[in-house]
Amino acid sequence: MDIMEHFLRVELQNQVAYTEMLQFVASLYIRSGEFEGEEYVIRKLDHLNFIIAREYIGLDGERDISRPIVISRQALIAKINKHVRARGIALINACV
Repeated sequence: MDIMEHFLRVELQNQVAYTEMLQFVASLYIRSGEFEGEEYVIRKLDHLNFIIAREYIGLDGERDISRPIVISRQALIAKINKHVRARGIALINACV
């Protein structure tokens, strides 16, 4: 399983998780910031570019980041919607 597929499976388990994530990703009013999921963090670099990384606390107590993905807003929204559609979760229009 690739990183993006694992990210989608872990983070998009239900309607609430989908709605919150999509509103963060799609919002043009949030210009930068982080969305913390169960295992992954989405970093919004600007309104068009994102970094998705799995984060965890290592044995030394330091935060470790595992194999980040860089993705555009449009591509991320398309992947999120494709995944939730396949899982039977109702799509929303959050492109604000």
